Amino acid sequence: MLMALLVLILITPFIYDFLLPAPKPIEVQIEELKADSALEVLETKEVAIKSEIPLFAVDPNDATEDDFVRLGLPNFLAKRIVNYRTKGGKFKKPEDFAKIYGLRDSDFQRLLPYIQIAEAERKEFPKSSFEKKEYLPTVYKPIDLNLADTSDLKKINGIGSVLATRIIKYRNKLGGFAKAEQLYEVYGLDSSVAKLTISKFIFQNENLLKKISINNLPSDSLAIHPYIGRKAAKILINYRIQHGAFQSKEDLLKSRALEKDKLEKLLPYLIF
Repeated sequence: MLMALLVLILITPFIYDFLLPAPKPIEVQIEELKADSALEVLETKEVAIKSEIPLFAVDPNDATEDDFVRLGLPNFLAKRIVNYRTKGGKFKKPEDFAKIYGLRDSDFQRLLPYIQIAEAERKEFPKSSFEKKEYLPTVYKPIDLNLADTSDLKKINGIGSVLATRIIKYRNKLGGFAKAEQLYEVYGLDSSVAKLTISKFIFQNENLLKKISINNLPSDSLAIHPYIGRKAAKILINYRIQHGAFQSKEDLLKSRALEKDKLEKLLPYLIF
């Protein structure tokens, strides 16, 4: 045990030198102290010099290099700021100025109270361009159903090409629509669609109706009309031969060729 203790005591100085770095020579310590003192003096002088620089309000978005140098910034930093702006950089608030690479925090804090960002000018537009225009619906002049074509009819919701053609054909057989209610007689036309169609067109021009000469036309020509037909046409011709020309509605009723309600529909198309 005594031998082990003696060995430990002997090697302790070597372990101490290995684990702990040797102290710097006194000459080196003196030089470091001098350098620190010199740096402290330089920083003190720099602060004193910059404190004497007259500061003024500046907008970093339009200040020149000379303006930045006059505020105590180095030339390279002044150029860097201008280059930043040239490439599209923009300072939107004073705090954005701190983002300039190489700008010391002390300089930023010193200049911060004097940084003033001008508000962007708002573009004034003529008042009239934003005025709300009153919407006026387009007014279409209604047309007579007897003048409408298929394209006019297809504008009605529920009328396609087939129904539009069928309406025109029935109108031609009649000789034109004398009354709005005749539209309900078109085969396949829904009553609600017929009602809507009536509301969109007018029935005013009776001169557009194609008239029938009841005393001159032969049986085949009379039979074409939807309100007459073949059977009634033959009766009318026979009565006309036996009793002479028809002079009035009463003569037609005497022939008993047509029922009263159908005769009423036919009268607007007759010429006596």
